[in-house]
Order: sequence, then C-alpha cells, then structure tokens
Amino acid sequence: METKINGELTQFEQLVNDANGNNLFTALNGRQYLLDHDGDAALLNDPIIAHPLQLNQLTSLIEWLESETQTIYDSIKIHVVSPTKVEVVGELNGHGQRPCFAEVRAVIDSLDLESYLDQESMIIMLQSHFEENDDRNIILKVVSNLRDESIHQQTDDGVSQSVQINSGVASVDEVKVPNPVKLIPFRTFQEVDQPASKFIFRMREGMQSALFMADNNQWQVEAKNNIKKYIQQLEQETFGEIKYPVIA
Repeated sequence: METKINGELTQFEQLVNDANGNNLFTALNGRQYLLDHDGDAALLNDPIIAHPLQLNQLTSLIEWLESETQTIYDSIKIHVVSPTKVEVVGELNGHGQRPCFAEVRAVIDSLDLESYLDQESMIIMLQSHFEENDDRNIILKVVSNLRDESIHQQTDDGVSQSVQINSGVASVDEVKVPNPVKLIPFRTFQEVDQPASKFIFRMREGMQSALFMADNNQWQVEAKNNIKKYIQQLEQETFGEIKYPVIA
C-alpha cells in the first residue's frame, strides 16, 4: 500500500488496528504511522516493536536484560504467558498498544497423549519424554512385557485393568495396573522443575495403550509459578533485587 506523508509517497508493508479502531502502518523503513479516518498519516513517537528479540532460555532473558539496562525502560514487566512462553512487555501507549521487546519460547517435543499407541511408540515416549519415577517405571515394565492379545477387558472395573505380562522365559503373570498414575512429562522450560500430573493409563487389545490427562490442566498453573520463581531468583542473583516485576 502507498500513501502520501508530507507530500511524499510512502510504502507500507504491515497493517494493524489499535484499540480505538485506528489503522497503524509500518513503513518499509521500520517506522510506524497512524492513519486516521480522514486518510491523514502521522508518525508515532512510541511505535510498537515489530520484531521482538527471540530467545529460548530463561537465563538468556536475564543476560539480555542485564546488557540492555541502560537503554530499556524501567517500566517493563516480565509476563509468563504460558508454560512455554515468556514475554518482556512495556506500558500501554496512547493508542492502546503494548510493546513486546523480547519473547522466550521453550524448546520441547510434543506428547502423544489421549491417543492409543503401539507398544514400541509408548515405550519410546515414556523413556524420552518423561522423568523417571516409580509410576513411570511400573507402566514401562508393563508395556515392555505385554503379550499380544493379553489385555483382559472383562476384568476392567473402570479404574484399573488386569493384564498378562511375561515375567520370565516361559512364565506369564497377571498384574493389575493402578490408576491414576503420577507422571512427570517434559512440558516447560528445562531450567525449571517439571510439574507432575495425574494420568489415566488405559490398554486395549493389540498391545496398544494410552495416557489421558486427569488433573484439569493444573500443571500449567504450577509450571507458570515455577517459571516466575526461577526468573525472580535469577534477578536477585544478577541485580541484587527483583528489578523487573514478573507476572504469571
């Protein structure tokens, strides 16, 4: 799009709307302009940051804040958006926009939850995407030793299931798998403690099994609090105080 500013033709590459319904354009030179309902454009003194700094570690965020201490605003805040995303934001400007100076996104793998997996896929997921604990080891042992067509649905009481597993070279044992189980998936930044959650473990014929979440996403609240505490700890160690408020 092109428009005239001070008699000169200017090209724009990005359009957003502010809280008042006005059009905000970003020019090819990176500067922002407000285009009112009459079609007149005015240069903004406090433009929105078009491309926030992209980071992947919380420690990198503190290192950036330390290096930018002389140039960034004292009014900035650290917003824990989700277990995998943290933003550094400023105050609302006169056009209802809040600048975002930096984003930190956790690098994590996706989990195949609430869908039935074959024996090999479930074993790989349990070993590579979950911290080791007693319940994980129990499920891993059961899944690793399943015999084909061995899951007895007729003994399913809605809570636990009975299953036959190989217990030796030629012997077979029938065990009862408890539910729910407490597991610790890798779901947030590696630097913080991973929250544990309750899962319902289910099996069916064909040596297939699945994990279903059973904590109503309470782990997300715990994960965000863990991130907040960790950032505050890093601030104390770096600045001697919590210099920038952390909102979770």
